[in-house]
Amino acid sequence: MSLFAPNFLSVHNVTTILKGASLNAVVAVGFTLVMILGQLDLSIGAVVMLCGMLAVGLQPQLGWSGSIPVSLAAGAMVGLVNGVFVVKARINSFIVTLGTMTIVMGLTHLYSEGGSKAIDDFRLADWLDRPVLPLLPPMALITLLLVAVFTVFLAKTRPGRNFFLVGGSPEAAWLAGLNRDRYLMAGFILCGLTAAAGGALFAASQSSMTSSAVLGSRTLMTVLAAVIIGGTLMTGGKGSVLKSYFAVLLLNTLFNGIGCFGLGFEVQIFANGLILAVVVLYEAWALHRQELLQGQRPDLMQEVRDGAVFPGEPCAKAFRGRGRLAAAIALVAGIAAVVMLVVAFLQVPAITVPEDAQIRNWDDVYSLKGTDNQPYLLPPGLAKTDIPERPADPKALPETDKLHWWDIEYAGWKVEKAAMPVSPGDGPQGKRVVLLKAGDHPYWTAYVRGFTAIADFYGMRIKVYNGNWNMDLQAQQADQAINERPDMIILAPVDATGCTPLLRKIHRAGIPCIASNTTPCDEAMKYCIAWTGPDDWGQFRMLARAFADALGKQGGYAVIRHMPGSSPFFSRTFAPITELREYAPDMSLLAMDTTNLEAEATMQMVGAWLSKFGPELKGLILAGDDFPMTGTLEALKKAGRGDVVIIAAGNSKTGMDSVKAGETLAITYQSAEGDGALAVHAAARWFRGETLDPVVYLPRHVITREDVDQFMPAQW
Repeated sequence: MSLFAPNFLSVHNVTTILKGASLNAVVAVGFTLVMILGQLDLSIGAVVMLCGMLAVGLQPQLGWSGSIPVSLAAGAMVGLVNGVFVVKARINSFIVTLGTMTIVMGLTHLYSEGGSKAIDDFRLADWLDRPVLPLLPPMALITLLLVAVFTVFLAKTRPGRNFFLVGGSPEAAWLAGLNRDRYLMAGFILCGLTAAAGGALFAASQSSMTSSAVLGSRTLMTVLAAVIIGGTLMTGGKGSVLKSYFAVLLLNTLFNGIGCFGLGFEVQIFANGLILAVVVLYEAWALHRQELLQGQRPDLMQEVRDGAVFPGEPCAKAFRGRGRLAAAIALVAGIAAVVMLVVAFLQVPAITVPEDAQIRNWDDVYSLKGTDNQPYLLPPGLAKTDIPERPADPKALPETDKLHWWDIEYAGWKVEKAAMPVSPGDGPQGKRVVLLKAGDHPYWTAYVRGFTAIADFYGMRIKVYNGNWNMDLQAQQADQAINERPDMIILAPVDATGCTPLLRKIHRAGIPCIASNTTPCDEAMKYCIAWTGPDDWGQFRMLARAFADALGKQGGYAVIRHMPGSSPFFSRTFAPITELREYAPDMSLLAMDTTNLEAEATMQMVGAWLSKFGPELKGLILAGDDFPMTGTLEALKKAGRGDVVIIAAGNSKTGMDSVKAGETLAITYQSAEGDGALAVHAAARWFRGETLDPVVYLPRHVITREDVDQFMPAQW
């Protein structure tokens, strides 16, 4: 890979790979033990999130020396509960841990209140990140130590070897006088403990933790794949902690290499699935061949092991699963070779500097139009933002007071910036810009389209990383981007508070950075030149007034919230709530909840509200006009309620079609292409030596039936 990606074998990138593997590797240790016992634990991802949240959330009161033990105890307690139900109630471990996974996820959201936890003490994070040996920061050393301890435990101690006997042959274990129940209990407790350790270690390394379920689900799937690839049989009795670690490292190396080529996360998912499918098929085939030999003469079995029978077939070692890691390595090498060929022969040529770059009128950028025939950009300074004085203690005010949210709504406006890099002042031509986008979504497809169009205009070279809504993945990608030493990094954060260590790390590397889309917290804003994106608070206040007018400033309403951890989770909820409290005090909030922007979940939620509140529910406020809109309209149709007034954040095709049909009162105009264009345009202005405002908003507008045709066709 290093032939096609020069930075792949650099010291910084190898260190990034080792650090990035730490979370999954620590969790894989306990998961390997459970699988050796012939069981499954699907709750590990949820335990990672809960215990990481506890470690960060309790740190201000208990310090790391108190919060980390508490989080470890919580993880062990979840493992104990799993063990009790599996051992005493004799319930299948798949069913038990599926239930505890759901419960623990609920506890995480209750504790975090649907948001994230973060602290501004980075001393432990800095220590975990700083190599104490070549290529090995403490985070990687802790992981290696844990892997070594459990490898020796399983291989060299009697209790460790008994794990294999209990998992491979429960009857033989019983005849040998082993208490199978105790080993199962110990396995689940250790699995919960290592999942908690992984979550606490990750949270400490980031000084923050997100409540987004993507982190937990990706941890579960990656660990499950790695443990199987490492040779652990799902039927129990065979496995290796060391091989599980190497499998995690193998997958992380492959994903890192794919990222170095600038390929998307979807390629990583495909590669991961392909490797897992081939290894599982190999295991099934090997077990089948093994069954054919059962009951045969011992001398014949010896001949099989020696290769005298079934020449060319896998030997008994392969039957025992020991050949799978080697097969996986060969498969990864093959995938890497294919990726390199694709990159070498099919990669789109890099953007080149326009021939008229030196004489181009840069103001022509404002004449460029997007898919909806609206300008990507408006000249700066056309709209002003009035910022009220900050209260002495905003959090002391009730949530229904606008000023309670001052620190979030006006994040970045008054913050004292850290010392920023100096602009080269030589223009944007030929500059290399890396975009770390939050994830995949039709909105983000349009975002990248606008981003690319403006970068093309300025002759800037771009590379895009996809964070897949995962804070762990985006942290690794930030390290990769730093290793490439671009002229600018533009970060669209997965998490509004969890992005603080990423922006801080980029700043400390001396790379200029602009944040985009999701509004970072004040602490994070210290480390970026500027933030660009939609004025969610301002637009939803405008939207709320139109909503109240349509309802005669009377009646009850409910709110479908955005994804937890994102800035719209708060802005698209409390901007309308606080505005309606002042503008229409007789209106009442009946309910609010998140459906993670899913259509099916929204349909069920709205249906439940319609049943509960009946005619009292007069209006609905949606955090998105795409999937939530689809679910909402379906629920209203089933209930026969055509009288409910709907407003939403826009402006997808679903939302604009609904406005045009009269089903929705109004949506906000949030140009996805303009969002991407604004970020790279701000970078170009900075390269020219211009001074940027700390916050740069997209234009504010509310789309109604009267003007919806002006914004057709939809961008996404």
